[in-house]
Amino acid sequence: MAAAMEMFGRQGYHATTIAQIEAAAGLSAGAGGLYRHFKSKRALLEWGLDRQAEAGRPLLAYLSLDDLPGDRRERFVAVARAGLARLDQERDVNRLLVRDLASFPDLLDRVRERELRRVHEAVTGFLRRELPEADDPAALAAVVMAAVSHYWIMLDVFGGRHPHEVDAERFLRVLAELVVPAVQDVPGSSGPEGE
Repeated sequence: MAAAMEMFGRQGYHATTIAQIEAAAGLSAGAGGLYRHFKSKRALLEWGLDRQAEAGRPLLAYLSLDDLPGDRRERFVAVARAGLARLDQERDVNRLLVRDLASFPDLLDRVRERELRRVHEAVTGFLRRELPEADDPAALAAVVMAAVSHYWIMLDVFGGRHPHEVDAERFLRVLAELVVPAVQDVPGSSGPEGE
């Protein structure tokens, strides 16, 4: 049924028919075979959203590691890169989130609680450990997540090429320079890295 999520992501939930899903899944189009597995198209959508939440566990585990290699900036870039990869891995569900889930407020709430809140808490925890002098790690996590998410959206909208011609590594490096020094340049720090 991954084919259904890919179709929802590519052409939209409302534009995707049960017959198209059945054909993509190797079932007889229009014969109702999908209903042996899911009671409705919405139930299939719910399954896909639940699958996405479960697929996010490795990122959450990665964010909780205390022994990531490198200096603070390198660790920040590694975490932001992992977030960008996660967005790309779940491209179809992310497209649904941006384009279609406003039609389903209960499912939008589910994504907020099962996915976004957990990721935000994990990023906040990472920043709290890495940048203990940050005044508001929860707000900083929201800013970082928004920046990375928007970068991914622009890549996706423009077919994998960012409209500003800034590649992912350059973007992540500059984001790290903005975030890490901003809280490191405080009296008593030992330099831009604070180490």
